[in-house]
Amino acid sequence: MEFIRKFFKNDTHFFIRFLTCVCFLIPMLSTPQLWLSKRDFPIVPLFDWIPVPIAPLDTILVVVFSLLFIVFIFKPIYKVGIPILLLYIYFSLIDQTRLQPFFFELIFVVFSMTLFSNNKKRVEQCLLLLFFCTYFWSGMHKLNAVFFEKWMLGMSNRIPFIPIELRALFTYAIPFMEASFGLALLFNKTRKYGVILIALMHAIIISTLLIEGFGYIVIPMTLFNVITLFILFYNYKISIREIFKLYHFKPIAIFLIAVVFPVFNFFGMYDHLLSFSYFSGKPKYARIWLMDKADLVKLPKNISDYMQEWNGGVYVDLNSWSQESLGVGVYPEMRVYNKINQLIQIELSNEKATQLDFY
Repeated sequence: MEFIRKFFKNDTHFFIRFLTCVCFLIPMLSTPQLWLSKRDFPIVPLFDWIPVPIAPLDTILVVVFSLLFIVFIFKPIYKVGIPILLLYIYFSLIDQTRLQPFFFELIFVVFSMTLFSNNKKRVEQCLLLLFFCTYFWSGMHKLNAVFFEKWMLGMSNRIPFIPIELRALFTYAIPFMEASFGLALLFNKTRKYGVILIALMHAIIISTLLIEGFGYIVIPMTLFNVITLFILFYNYKISIREIFKLYHFKPIAIFLIAVVFPVFNFFGMYDHLLSFSYFSGKPKYARIWLMDKADLVKLPKNISDYMQEWNGGVYVDLNSWSQESLGVGVYPEMRVYNKINQLIQIELSNEKATQLDFY
């Protein structure tokens, strides 16, 4: 990575900002319907009283947001970084589906680089803390029966020729392996190994996505993590005490986001994705069934087109609906499912016309 340092005159943070912008805007541009108000999948605000912009204001806000991101590459100052943060918070408040890991993790990066735009050491402290928690919590959340069941089933379908004992051993080791990769980033003696192991893990993930032919939208974020880890932290020296040193309110904000809040997820008090619970099997997904099949003709086209029939009944799978119409998965929280269910009930003028089913 030395040639990158020389190319940017040793301003590696300039390259990280460039990478942050590119890896955010590529998924954003590939999911245009997610950011517009007129679309098939419902907008699901956190609070109903927040005004939702309509065309052309929604497009103008997206353009302004994108331009601010580009400016941030060259000017990582409060006047640029804070509007990016506030606009993303606004976008997410009016539609929780925009809280996708490959978006909000990069917003955390913008936040960190804005807080300490004149102090590279503090930026790196915050980024290292984010990376540690991303992989540590992602591993810890996989310690559940659903993950083990789904992973074993997937391995049985893909590599049935491997003895079941080895498949089971590897499956049960995955949560501990991923969490340990995160822990390795905390210590000077193990940081290089952590970076290499995380890179290998992501190489396997990208290979799997390419073979399976889906999930390409997460690739930019994956590449961002690996490249940033190598550029900033492969040869980096910082004590664990310095990583967790809370000498100012600014790193406290990152500490709360990355370290403290995810703990509450284990008690059902904090969102899964915001707790770095990725591919853990913990988030539940939902279908909405029509209690009367005849109600299908009463629904608008943006809903009825995504309805499916099974065993004499009619339902819509919310995750499939979101994936097909927006290009991203549904935000997997009960309040989101209830809100969409209520919207369909309103369309049918009957609060008993539907039933939620979870899987």
